[in-house]
Amino acid sequence: MTNQASAAPKTLPLLPTKLYPTDTQDRPLLPRQVLLDRLFEARKQRLIMLSAPAGFGKSTVLSQFRLRLQQDGALVAWLSCDESDSEPQRFLQYLIAAIALQLPGFGQGTKQLLRSEVSLSNDTLLESFIDELGKVERDLYLMFDDVHRIRHAELGTLIHYFLTQAPANVRMIGSSRYQPSFLEAQSADAPWALWVKASDLRLTREETRTYFHELKGIDLSDAELAQLHGRTEGWITALHLVALALARHPDRTAFLAGLSGTERDIADYLAEDVVDSLPADQQRFLDQTSVLDEFNAELCNALTGRTDAEQMLQRLHKEQLFLIGLDEQGTWFRYHHLFAEFLQGRLARQGDSGNLLHAAARWCEHHELYDKSAKYALRARDYSFAAGLLERQGANLIAANRVYGILAILKDIPAEVMREYPVFQIFYAWQLAFEQRYAEAEALIEDVSTRLLEGRGQPIHFGLAMLLAVAQVLKALVLLYQDKLEACLKVARHWLALVPDNQPVFRASLSCVQAAAFALLGEYGKAGKSIAVAEDSLRQQGSAYLQAVVSLIQALICKEVGQPEQGCQQAERARAEVERVFGRRSRVGGPLALAYADLLYEQDRHAAILAELPLATTWRDVATPIELISRGKLVMARARFFAGEAEQALVELDAWLSGLQGSGYERVYALGMGCKVQFLLWLRRASDAERICLQMQQHLAVLPAGRFADAEMAQALAEARLALTERRADKAQAVLDACLAKQTAEHHRDRRLRLTLLLSVAHWRKGNSEKAFAALEKTLVDAWGSGYRRLFLDDALWLLPLLDAWLEAEPQQLSLWQGLREQLREQCRRLNVDSEKIEENQDVSHREREILRFVAAGLSNRDIAQAVHLSEATIKWHLHNLFAKLGVRSRTQAVLKGKSLGLLSSA
Repeated sequence: MTNQASAAPKTLPLLPTKLYPTDTQDRPLLPRQVLLDRLFEARKQRLIMLSAPAGFGKSTVLSQFRLRLQQDGALVAWLSCDESDSEPQRFLQYLIAAIALQLPGFGQGTKQLLRSEVSLSNDTLLESFIDELGKVERDLYLMFDDVHRIRHAELGTLIHYFLTQAPANVRMIGSSRYQPSFLEAQSADAPWALWVKASDLRLTREETRTYFHELKGIDLSDAELAQLHGRTEGWITALHLVALALARHPDRTAFLAGLSGTERDIADYLAEDVVDSLPADQQRFLDQTSVLDEFNAELCNALTGRTDAEQMLQRLHKEQLFLIGLDEQGTWFRYHHLFAEFLQGRLARQGDSGNLLHAAARWCEHHELYDKSAKYALRARDYSFAAGLLERQGANLIAANRVYGILAILKDIPAEVMREYPVFQIFYAWQLAFEQRYAEAEALIEDVSTRLLEGRGQPIHFGLAMLLAVAQVLKALVLLYQDKLEACLKVARHWLALVPDNQPVFRASLSCVQAAAFALLGEYGKAGKSIAVAEDSLRQQGSAYLQAVVSLIQALICKEVGQPEQGCQQAERARAEVERVFGRRSRVGGPLALAYADLLYEQDRHAAILAELPLATTWRDVATPIELISRGKLVMARARFFAGEAEQALVELDAWLSGLQGSGYERVYALGMGCKVQFLLWLRRASDAERICLQMQQHLAVLPAGRFADAEMAQALAEARLALTERRADKAQAVLDACLAKQTAEHHRDRRLRLTLLLSVAHWRKGNSEKAFAALEKTLVDAWGSGYRRLFLDDALWLLPLLDAWLEAEPQQLSLWQGLREQLREQCRRLNVDSEKIEENQDVSHREREILRFVAAGLSNRDIAQAVHLSEATIKWHLHNLFAKLGVRSRTQAVLKGKSLGLLSSA
């Protein structure tokens, strides 16, 4: 503490507006419930400080928190700080007045000392104030808005002393644009202090939706919401200014697409409230470094010619001038997107930024950040430098999956420049493939390859030759995506034969594409051999990206060979490595999540799937086949359906299937249709399921036999489930036996397990209990021990009666499998199926269902007899049995009951 005395202050009138928060009663406020709950839970902390740049809603949150505390019975004294409060005694006068509004008569002794003719030390005044606080019995919160405005050399020591000496029931809560210097050393890391920073105050995506919909009356689509939230990064003032601009802008789509920090209202706010008050050297530093996407002190020095960039960045970070840290060490930063664009607009008005971009490109090249170097060079329109760099390093960039920044700006390169430098065209072909413009990508690769191979009398630079080879990998990928699998394999085989021994990364890339094509053809044995070649190549020269691709395909193979647990473990190890190398939110992780989604689902890990896949299906990698994305969507639908959201899952499945009608989607379309049959049967809509089954048969009938083995198996399972539901065990057995006879390879284990499980149900339905029980037990032991769970749960509708019968016949098995039986019953309950009455409508024979459909169509017994080539008496006999099974007495009642049981379409 200090013993320095201050002269007695002159008697000054107090401004009552400083003792209340800004009045917000006439305007609705966004409920920040999660944030307020967090603050309320931490209300016992001695100090809570909200610290964020201008416009992050600190004052509003503080005001809402004040009301929350008051509703809880606490006393809350409010003080809006300004520069004049830097004088300790004036500050103390206001603070006493704020408390006196809550506790009339408080602070009389200290007020007398403040009016004394004798000059008293700040310590003496503070001791008196703390003594008077000791008489307060209730919880008292001292709230200070805009603490950053207070600047006094002694104030930090005084406040720190106050925080440690004040009664336990007195606490401080404040807001600041940056970490106040008087609290920096004393309490920033203290266990009794809570710091709420900009990352905590940013609006979430859902809060952004609520803000626009409920407060501003503007409904945003999911795409518009994602775009707006991404640009503003949850900055509440920017969202408010956007809402004002949208109200007067005639074209909302165009406005959102062009939203930047140069938008008039945003730029005015940043200029007036943030930048204009800064020292000139800080403003110049901000302008110059705004051209950088990411930066550290050394790079900033290279651009600005300064030597003190590290100190400048520390100052800016402390003052929270929209500077966002990118690493735990606090060395790499970026600016908020809108703030950077605002600064770039200022810089553009001062002159050309080309020299700054040139300096950035050369610094990045020197530090082996080749993708960033090429990007800065392209933005500086130094096409010769960028082309030379990409010729030398492009193959390595592609192998390391570091091309996104370059691809994003290729569209801005003039056509004549693109034609002059073939390397740009090769990269642009990657961008076309990323946009799913496969035919254009393939044509461009062919054109570039032809021109380079002709050579025009010029030798091909080694780096460009490598890029030509990489272009062939892209060509193979494009063929793979279009389901031109044989052509893809032809390209892969041709170039694999030409790969020199000193290019292991190229060989690994082609081997991965080859393995993927074999896997899609169902030739998993050959896929495994190709992956072995890729792994051997990567042992010679590593590539974290290609290793992730290898793990992706290996996970798919594990699924097929019936090893879900092993596949999950391998994929999760790869995910951990991907996060370490590329970061938590990299595009590389998306395909990997999709690849083992089936395995996660099979292990009944619904939460993991539903959390991972929505992002993985949108935040995708260049080398993510559309089929892989589609399979991920199928897993999401299954997870949602069997979690109890049946109708929503069916709607999502239909929406997905509607986009899979074209060529190249035959396999996943068939898988989706098979899944839909299963859903409809669970929902007791057997008639609709039969219709989908017929469509599925027609879809696959026109395709080459044996072309899509997994699709054919999906058809067999769908037909078998339908036949079992209709009590046609003979047909189910015939379909399953025929399909099972084709699954003889070692890698067909997953298929054999699925087919055999349903086959055991068919045997039981036919009365062959011994054969059924033996098949069931073998499948249970084999599959359960390998990590299968959903294999049983998703077919509970057919499996549960058989399991009950087996456990009744062999009670010694009860202790082992009682848990599974309870899980099957729980699955039935989740989908509103009475497990005790599963076979209620399965007693209706196929012939009786057929006759019921004719009855629903209004045909007489005579007409039905003619249609099915039976006598009228036989029709009457079938109807008599049907009425008895349904518990009805008339044709009308039979039709209504049939619809309720799913025997007839409800349409």
